[in-house]
Amino acid sequence: MPVADPVKPEGLAMLFVYVCPYCQNEVVLVAPTRPMNVTCGACRNAFPIVPVDERTVQYVMTILGDGKAAVDPSY
Repeated sequence: MPVADPVKPEGLAMLFVYVCPYCQNEVVLVAPTRPMNVTCGACRNAFPIVPVDERTVQYVMTILGDGKAAVDPSY
């Protein structure tokens, strides 16, 4: 099988970390722009989160060209 060339990213996801108020486990969410209840994967308790600003998420994604601008230029 031939060796493949390195693959460049085609998209970008912003991850936000919320700490479970019950067990302190980190719960990772992809840009939660709406208020919601999430369930901790460790203790299974649900808790509400504060959403992130959708305009800020869109700004970062635009500046980074949906991930393409973050590619190491030596590749």
